[in-house]
Amino acid sequence: MQKKWLISLLFVLLTCFLTACTIETVEKHQEQETYEKSVNKQDDTTTSENKKPDAQEDPNSESVEGTTPSDERTSEEEKEKQPSTDNRSQQNRLANKAENNAGKEKEDAQANHTTTVTPKPPTPKPNTEQPIKPVEEKKHVTIAIFAKTLLENWELLDPTLQNEKYVPKDGVILKTIKYELLSEKDTVWTILSRAVKEHNIQMEYQGANENIYNSVYIEGINHLYEFSAGELSGWMYKVNGHFPNYGSNQYVLKDGDIIEWHYTVDLGRDLGQNRMSER
Repeated sequence: MQKKWLISLLFVLLTCFLTACTIETVEKHQEQETYEKSVNKQDDTTTSENKKPDAQEDPNSESVEGTTPSDERTSEEEKEKQPSTDNRSQQNRLANKAENNAGKEKEDAQANHTTTVTPKPPTPKPNTEQPIKPVEEKKHVTIAIFAKTLLENWELLDPTLQNEKYVPKDGVILKTIKYELLSEKDTVWTILSRAVKEHNIQMEYQGANENIYNSVYIEGINHLYEFSAGELSGWMYKVNGHFPNYGSNQYVLKDGDIIEWHYTVDLGRDLGQNRMSER
């Protein structure tokens, strides 16, 4: 009788213990599922959208047979070793934030980056200018007008011209003056024309087209004319000490030539010339 009572008592106690363990296991399982659902709702940006929550287990279908307190402790220890869902969400958020910050810093660096552009040297323009011609040296000649022979033959001169106005005391009507050759065709005649115009000296002449010699003939300078001092008097010219035998308009000058006009009373013999060279 006592054995039966003890067996019944042990059976009742065992039944109560198993029932309590089963109830505790079911409550813990429900609390874990509720916690995981709340975490999944808060971290929907980092958790896979296609991931489904673990299927709920029917507490009524779980077998309570064979479950022991040692098995429950082992399950709890494994859960504690695994990282919680809340920790995984926090790690994911930190990783996303770090990635976003890195991308923003890269964009800011690109926006603030100053690109140094090295200017290209200017393209040289083609030289279209004509080459500068070297400046040619200017050419010059000198000219002078004399009436010194009249000073020695004063009595031969027309009395109306016996005056310093026409024959200066030194016999020099125009002192030696330097003139630039303006053309390669300048002649004794062109230089004489420039000189008398510049110094306002009277001159009268016969053009080249007015005589058979095709040369300019000087009739008078400073009012001293042909035959003003006799039948052999008139004007002659020489260049570099020589009396040419052709007209002054036909003598082309060169650089450094010395021109002298002289009044003669003896066809040039009084000047060292045997014949007049004016014609």
